[in-house]
Amino acid sequence: MATIPFDISHSLGRAEARRRIEAGLPKLAQHIPGGGAVDADWIDADRLTLAITAMGQKVAVDMAVEDARVAGTVQVPMMLAMMGGPIAEFVKTSAEKMLAKPA
Repeated sequence: MATIPFDISHSLGRAEARRRIEAGLPKLAQHIPGGGAVDADWIDADRLTLAITAMGQKVAVDMAVEDARVAGTVQVPMMLAMMGGPIAEFVKTSAEKMLAKPA
């Protein structure tokens, strides 16, 4: 399993950042190349875990929403290790888009 960290700065404050991410989650599965499913679980007020399933593989995402940033990791299974960079970039870009759009 390859673990890839990400860090996204924002100026929204914790509550608004969480609200925007939560509002964008239902649309996330539509943007997975080749189709897929997203299982999201807020494990506490500011920590989100995602299980993104595509092509028979599961990618695990753990992110913490903070006052001025969203930080987390993407865990890519060995079968997808060669695509780890693009997968992590997809997760980061998706989160950035969620934070940029008021929902």
